[in-house]
Formats: sequence, C-alpha cells, structure tokens
Amino acid sequence: MKKLLILMVVATTMLFALACGRDETAVPPATTTTAEQPGTTSPSDVAPVTAQTWIDDVTIGSELAADGAMAAGKTGDDFAPGQPIHLSMEVGDAPPNSTVKVVWYGPNETKIGEENKPVVAGQKYLNFTAADTKTWAKGDYRAEVWIGDEKVNTQQFQIVDADKAAH
Repeated sequence: MKKLLILMVVATTMLFALACGRDETAVPPATTTTAEQPGTTSPSDVAPVTAQTWIDDVTIGSELAADGAMAAGKTGDDFAPGQPIHLSMEVGDAPPNSTVKVVWYGPNETKIGEENKPVVAGQKYLNFTAADTKTWAKGDYRAEVWIGDEKVNTQQFQIVDADKAAH
C-alpha cells in the first residue's frame, strides 16, 4: 500500500511538473527610447532629448531687451491687434548654424506665418517677431518653436480688445 501511495504521489508530481514546464515565451513589452532612431541622414535630424537641451526659456511678450531677452515686465499672452508679439529663447547650448523655426497659427489652426533663423556662434538669445498683427482677428493663437526636425516648445496667446491686452 505504501508503494502504491508513493507511486501515486510521484505520478501526480510528474504530471504537475510537466504541465507547469510548458515552454511559454513571454512577448517583451514595447519599449520607449529617447535615442534617435536610425533611418535618416538628414542634417536637420535631431534626437528629441538633444533638441530640448538646445532651446531654453522660451518667452512670449510685447518688448525685447537690448540683449534679445524679453524685457522685464513685458511678458504676457494677451495682445491687441497691431501690438508687437515677440518670442525670445535662450540658444547658448545650440550648435552654431542650427536652424530654429517658428510657425505661427491663428484661429481654426490656420497657419499664418513661418520664419527660420540660424543660431550664430556665441549667441545667447534668439528672437522672432510676428508679422504685422493689425489685421489679426480676436481669438486663440499659438507659436511653435522647432529646431531641426523637432518641435521643442509651443506658446499659446490670444488677440483681445486693446483694453484687455498686456502693455
């Protein structure tokens, strides 16, 4: 009887061992990377993390200081039609001759302008000014900042009645 019991225990154990020992290969999860993926050799191809380190402190406002930074007390996101709209950004970490692009969008995602500027060696600030805003309708706008093929910043702003605009 003991032999039968031992035989049953061994048989049951082997059965469980075989059942649990199936070869089930797990599919590895999709991974996220901050490294640029191979496949393009364009000079404007920049890794996303690298692009983010090249452009700092993007600021929108109505007046620039002599050094190209936004003038103190002149930041804001409400502008009257005709009021100048400036974007200022630090580019001291960007390689010389890198191209920075700003694309301006108006209400209903309408593209209203685009400008490209190179980073000059030793330059600390780079700035862009919206085209004449006299004819811009009241509403929500945005300016996208790109370096190479990467969007690194978006500034939202509004065109409002003159009495509600920042001065």
